[in-house]
Amino acid sequence: MTVKDNEVKIRRYFDFDFYEKTQDFYKVVDNISKTIRESINYHKIGDVEVGAFLSSGVDSSYIVSVAKPDKTYTIGYGLDKYSEIDYAKDLTNFLGVNNTSIKLGSKEYIKSVPKILYYMDEPICDPSAISLYFIAKRASKDVNVILSGEGADEIFGGYNTYKEELNLELYNKIPYLIRHILAIFFSKLPEFKGRNFIIRRGRKLKDQYIGVSRLCYEREVNKIMSYENIIDNKLITANIFKEFKNKNDIIKMQAIDMKFWLVRNILLKADKMTMANSIEARVPFIDKEVFNVAKSLPENYKISKTETKIAFRNSAKKDIPNNAYEKRKLGFPVPIREWMKEDDIYNEIKETIKQEFVKEFFNQDYVLKLLEDHKKGRRDNYKKVWAVYCFIKWYEVFFINT
Repeated sequence: MTVKDNEVKIRRYFDFDFYEKTQDFYKVVDNISKTIRESINYHKIGDVEVGAFLSSGVDSSYIVSVAKPDKTYTIGYGLDKYSEIDYAKDLTNFLGVNNTSIKLGSKEYIKSVPKILYYMDEPICDPSAISLYFIAKRASKDVNVILSGEGADEIFGGYNTYKEELNLELYNKIPYLIRHILAIFFSKLPEFKGRNFIIRRGRKLKDQYIGVSRLCYEREVNKIMSYENIIDNKLITANIFKEFKNKNDIIKMQAIDMKFWLVRNILLKADKMTMANSIEARVPFIDKEVFNVAKSLPENYKISKTETKIAFRNSAKKDIPNNAYEKRKLGFPVPIREWMKEDDIYNEIKETIKQEFVKEFFNQDYVLKLLEDHKKGRRDNYKKVWAVYCFIKWYEVFFINT
């Protein structure tokens, strides 16, 4: 915004666009490598020591391999398949840098939910936000600035959802009208494995894609809520689909995820959870020059039927000394799914849902059935139940316990 002679002018500082340009793959990889190295080194500049978060994935491993900070931080859990500590130690041993890890238990995790939601300001239900708070708290004892790997998935094509467009080419050869009729029919049936796939593939992308981490479809939203859902998701995303109407579906999904998931979840939680611990998070992948390299990548430089972030991973391979550059994406590496089946966590969530004021918002009987089915292993309902639980705890913090 500029103000001159009482005249106010507002212009957008930066907006993004994606397009595909024919390019030599190896030159692209070299260019990505050069630009990312410059960005990481630029984000290290400061008068204080800079550390880094480190998981087992390619993004944070790439940053740590280039930056080589003296201090790195990793969080894990008691359940081995969710813990990334051993992978992180393997990389830092290669690089000769320090790694501090903490293990978060279910009781400490669930007890912290109200405090985390207070810092978040809004009822975000991303399980990793709580883990991020604890690892930021530990890092803040040593450093004032931390490097973090957000943004690479959206910019370079890192989500498994994007691969679906290639893996389902055979299914998509079924005429759309037939797929659409099947979607309508199966949407009226109880949930079962594969049901959402049929529904998803029987709708146009603009009618069903609202982001990489959708919880459920409208029909079940109306069952969960105590009143009819009045939000039309298509209206929220319509302008972006209109803006990118001439692009392929991969680019459309990237645009939606950048505008919504990246800004309103990924960066939101990173910013607030680090600020809650008086520590500054810097995100080298979300740099204008990095995006300028990524915006023109052909589709096959982003994804294949078996890989994501293809050009990015090949770039990372130049700097990462172990095989972290090829490790598959874990999604939400927080064991909420298992913890919710433990009696103490199950009972805490159950009693929270049963409170009288909850009737104003949710169909308690239906949500309690979702919880019960999850505990007994009938359905994997943890994301839906966790979303309801987080909203209730957020409501308690800001409207009940004030």
